[in-house]
Amino acid sequence: MKYKNITVPFVSPDKIQDKADNLRKKFWGNKIPVKIETILEIKLKIRIIPVPNLFKLCGVDSQISSDFSSILVDQDSYLNDDTNRLYFSYAHELGHYVLHKDLFIGLKVRSIDDVISFITNIPEKQYSFLETQANKFASHFLLPREVLSETRKEIVGIYNLKGMDDKTVNSYIADSVAKKFEVSSWAAELALNDFKN
Repeated sequence: MKYKNITVPFVSPDKIQDKADNLRKKFWGNKIPVKIETILEIKLKIRIIPVPNLFKLCGVDSQISSDFSSILVDQDSYLNDDTNRLYFSYAHELGHYVLHKDLFIGLKVRSIDDVISFITNIPEKQYSFLETQANKFASHFLLPREVLSETRKEIVGIYNLKGMDDKTVNSYIADSVAKKFEVSSWAAELALNDFKN
């Protein structure tokens, strides 16, 4: 398949949330934190393979293979992930598996050279659609909105943050939420800002 001819199918935000919630409930329920590595490697048999210099070579810290047998991950990020940032990356790649399976099978991404060719040649707009959908999936998968809503209420009550605008509150509590869900503060704030409080 020629990467420059790719058209990413539209998937509505509601459908993305449903797919993320259904898959998480099937393999993990609504327990937090969601142990994404366990789901990938044990339940789905998708191997996580550290690759030296993946980020330097491709500009990405992870990439799922077209046969869905493995996720390549930047070795430095893998060895030094003290912010749980990679959990979002893993869930993002799982999003491609769920949302873009047919498309990825046709991509035939099997090597670092294939990853570079794909990222270099896919039209920017199509790549943006692909990545936005996978990010939304990851956010819903790792931060179930029902649990997130209760967690937010609890933390707002503890810190007595009533009367402040939502974005300010979300920024203030992102670290606390991140610790509870074992995600990065960025992922926590993104999820908090994604739904009505």
